[in-house]
Amino acid sequence: MPPDLTDDQLSTGGAEAGEVDELIGRSIGSYQIVRPLGRGGMGAVYMAEHPGIGSKVAIKFLHPQYATNKKIVDRFFNEARAVNVIGHDNILKIIDLNVTDDHRHYFIMEFLHGKALQDIMQPDVAVPLEVAGPILLQMCEALQAAHENRIVHRDLKPDNVYLIVHKGRKNFVKVVDFGIAKLTDDQGISTGRTQTGMVMGTPAYMSPEQAGGMTTRIDGRSDVYSLGVIMFQMATGKLPFAGTSFGEVLIGHLQIAPPEPRTLNPAIPEEYQGIILKCLAKPQDERFQTMRELHEESAGASHDVRSAAARADCREEEACRPPCGAGSHRLRRGGGRRRLHGAPDLLGQAGARGACRAAAEGAARSGGGPQEGGSGRRPERPAAGSAADADPQLDAGREHRRQVGRGYREADPVGAGGFPAQGHGRAPRGFARRLPDPGAGRGDGEQHLGAHAAEEAPAQAAATARDAQGRGDAHRAGRLRDAQVDATSAPCPAR
Repeated sequence: MPPDLTDDQLSTGGAEAGEVDELIGRSIGSYQIVRPLGRGGMGAVYMAEHPGIGSKVAIKFLHPQYATNKKIVDRFFNEARAVNVIGHDNILKIIDLNVTDDHRHYFIMEFLHGKALQDIMQPDVAVPLEVAGPILLQMCEALQAAHENRIVHRDLKPDNVYLIVHKGRKNFVKVVDFGIAKLTDDQGISTGRTQTGMVMGTPAYMSPEQAGGMTTRIDGRSDVYSLGVIMFQMATGKLPFAGTSFGEVLIGHLQIAPPEPRTLNPAIPEEYQGIILKCLAKPQDERFQTMRELHEESAGASHDVRSAAARADCREEEACRPPCGAGSHRLRRGGGRRRLHGAPDLLGQAGARGACRAAAEGAARSGGGPQEGGSGRRPERPAAGSAADADPQLDAGREHRRQVGRGYREADPVGAGGFPAQGHGRAPRGFARRLPDPGAGRGDGEQHLGAHAAEEAPAQAAATARDAQGRGDAHRAGRLRDAQVDATSAPCPAR
């Protein structure tokens, strides 16, 4: 029977039409029954509330006419025993079970604020894989826990999967209704009394062994098949075997190969289609042998789909992006790899694109960019006495550094734009300020200079490096040349 455990589910009433429901207002344990939630073949479900603290539960009652049927009573309480043995977060919790003085059998369950999986599935409309994927993975985890405890659900369908909000997480799965679950002992022998040839479950989601009444062959792989039917339905909006009668549906499960999902929805990835069809294999040995195997394959397919979508978005964005500067995006130095740090991490995508454009313009002016026919190699330093070497601003900067003298160094604990400095602790030159150095004693040629950001003109970086080289500071000149190459090769974001 459908569990009907939520406020969102419309009530069909706990009693027959025109009858007064004697359970409304009755106290069961610490709870008072408030209203009916639904009614099925074996019993009815009610919402109850604690009078003192207001907490809600769902109470499932067996119909009175079955109270003397030991086989049905055992099957009714079988659900409570099965859920208690499993104890998994993705399986509905059962709090208590008992019998009233007037021989009404019941058990108390947690009350779910949510909706059934069936409610998000519309005919001929596929559920997006980014929505379906996490739901299916949680179902695999719940059923794997059940199978590890030698319990087979046997009635897996969208009506028996509820989606709730749990600790801020949407679409948290709760698998419900283990009423016809098959329990086995340590030797794998069924503890139930289902007779051979008896068909139990919902026809549209039955495995071939269930449809054929082969009860001794039902195991965890039967749930794999039923989950495959749900996967097919979510991916295509259709059932694989939609007959007009009970017998026609059962024949489909037993004898007819399912259609390929991509013939109904070409957007389905081929890998995911293969997973669905493997779940729906007629022989049990050709299906996934455990829910864990299915979980791993499905998780891999979902990851590949997300990665492909991300790459497509990146390509689309890159097609609209202006070209970046010359040179390699990464500079090999000392056997390692070093990226131009700062722009993508500190300034974000928009700032990074601005840095790319600034670097490209600077590279074009210096003739080093591939857009102007440059080779992309490290630019040669201009000869002494050239126009770049005679820049008055550079001369003023050199004179200032000479006047400052020993005991100071360049530092910026904040970094560009007020953001913390990253990478090697260097800050863009335009934002640096001089602070006293506790370890004073190094010469002017040993002052540590931060790497230039992409907006500093490459010609200025080359001239400053030339000045340092002229004073014999080879180490400093090499670092500034590296900074110049970084400035002309700022990496595009998301590459």
